[in-house]
Amino acid sequence: MGLDLGVAMPPILQIIASGIGFSSVGIGGVLFSLLGTPILRLLPGGKPALQRRTRTVFFVYFRTLVRFLGWSGIYDLRTDLPPRAELDGTLLLATHPGYLDVVMVLGTLEQLTCVVKLGVWNNPLFGWAVRAAGYIPARDPESVLEDGAAALARGETIILFPEGTRTDPGNPYRFQRGAAHLALRSGASILPLLVTCDPPLLAKGHRWYQMPHQPCDYRIRALPRLGPFSTGGLPPPQAARELTERLETRFNQEVYGSGHQPA
Repeated sequence: MGLDLGVAMPPILQIIASGIGFSSVGIGGVLFSLLGTPILRLLPGGKPALQRRTRTVFFVYFRTLVRFLGWSGIYDLRTDLPPRAELDGTLLLATHPGYLDVVMVLGTLEQLTCVVKLGVWNNPLFGWAVRAAGYIPARDPESVLEDGAAALARGETIILFPEGTRTDPGNPYRFQRGAAHLALRSGASILPLLVTCDPPLLAKGHRWYQMPHQPCDYRIRALPRLGPFSTGGLPPPQAARELTERLETRFNQEVYGSGHQPA
């Protein structure tokens, strides 16, 4: 997808394409939320059908955006993922090197369940679509664990970025414990997704108009499945801490090799 690595559009055209892409997210999101979602609610099938149709719209839109940005020469996307049918009831944990990671994942895999900030859930412009999609609002940790475990039990596929923010370039991965708590609470297996981008694109501290001189090699690669896990009789906080450390080690070893983490 996109231009071959080493063939770049003029920087000014990449900046324009980036601006168009980001603007379309906001404008398209508002239009769909205010106009498209009410139309979908009129269709038969109830809440499950509304959720499925809304997520399909999200997938098609983000896939189109991913292809447009790839066509513009900003990056070349490569994916190495299992078939979507094998991911039902799975907890996906992805690294987060850049701002576009959410767009990349949602435009590559269909029917994913996301955890969204309460500000987005209650937003008068975007909230209608987010709620119609059946995403999980981050009201408080306990409600996220309950809603997430229930979604996984129904066979939904949840995507989380356990770092909680974009990766700090040059430093080893550090995860928050929420993902481990959810894995332990739900008993779901984990599929680690290693998302990398070289050179960095819209990484932590970068502006939207700061484009690399060459197309980025953007890759989403699935690592071997892990779990399911249990507390093993440990108190949940201790079990979550140990599982978080295990997950950090797994991702860091994949990137830096055993015992070879950046300073």
